[in-house]
Amino acid sequence: MTVEFHHGALADSYEEQANKQGLTFGDMAKYVDDVGFGIVAAHIQGCITDKEYAKILQRFQKMMVKNLKLKGGD
Repeated sequence: MTVEFHHGALADSYEEQANKQGLTFGDMAKYVDDVGFGIVAAHIQGCITDKEYAKILQRFQKMMVKNLKLKGGD
């Protein structure tokens, strides 16, 4: 199964993106959205470089995948 997420200020929340793919973050939804927002905001404001942003997103995406569940499943 391939899962795709878009990052950026104009992207839907990660939970909405997961739901469209039949998945959910469950209790972690707000946390994932908040952390993702912080990463994107830090990049937009120039607090982290493009290289740092790419590396952080890789780690963030691993965390996201670990917390994904099938929607309606347990």
